[in-house]
Amino acid sequence: MLPDDVFRDRLEKTLVEIETSVARMRDYAAVEVIATTAYWRVVVLPIVPEACPFELLITSKQTFSLKLAEEAFEDLPVEHFELFPHLVRSIEAGHVEKISKFDAMTDELVAIEMRVALGPGWDWRGERRIAKAPPEEVWRTHHYLAYRR
Repeated sequence: MLPDDVFRDRLEKTLVEIETSVARMRDYAAVEVIATTAYWRVVVLPIVPEACPFELLITSKQTFSLKLAEEAFEDLPVEHFELFPHLVRSIEAGHVEKISKFDAMTDELVAIEMRVALGPGWDWRGERRIAKAPPEEVWRTHHYLAYRR
């Protein structure tokens, strides 16, 4: 963990960058930003139905939560501030995939992974396991659209 003053300074600079990005989205998405002393939160609901809505929550406890479409990943440690502006821009650009993982033998859904391509060789991934990993999985990928077409 960072000292509180260092964390707040870096967070403030990051939030300025994120708020600039989401302000421009207001033409093609519903945007809500809430800031308190305990957390900063943005909810973005795109007009394009096949674009990925998201919610980003960054707390003073140096954790963040990210909701992509219906998948939520909570209380993750804030390790790299540069992640957040890249996430916002990549989601807006449609670089989001939902990967549904199925047991190859039974076709039972065993996991859902969300992947955001942030740049060459740099992805953010979150996975929700529903069942124990089978010996062999089949992946089915849903690609989300960009907010602006």
